Amino acid sequence: MAFCHESYRPFEVTVQRDHELATIMVSGELDLATVPQLSAAVAEHHGAGLLVLDLTAVTFIDSTGVRVLIQADRSCARSGSRLVVLAGDGPVRRLLDLCKLDGRLALVTEHPFPAAQPDAGAMTTRPMLKGLDG
Repeated sequence: MAFCHESYRPFEVTVQRDHELATIMVSGELDLATVPQLSAAVAEHHGAGLLVLDLTAVTFIDSTGVRVLIQADRSCARSGSRLVVLAGDGPVRRLLDLCKLDGRLALVTEHPFPAAQPDAGAMTTRPMLKGLDG
């Protein structure tokens, strides 16, 4: 009997804050189980002048992930900051295009400030294994 061992990237949220620029990098699957971690990071940093959500390492996104992006955009607008979604050309970008959100969200393929790309010394990481609360 053969078993299929599906490998997946564990969900992780990494934040770098540099004055008025906050970059939140997300990897793994963004779904009902993992959205609360992204929501918490957005709530903590939505007051930055520019909030970049780097979703290029997201391997899957469902409707709850799309909803948190729309909520993040609203939250940033209310606080007077700007949200930019670094969507790349993978599954996130395809879904956002299908949902016709390219006119609502600021979608980019490269970080708006490449020199401000995160380095390992200034990051806060919040890993979560899929299916575990904690």
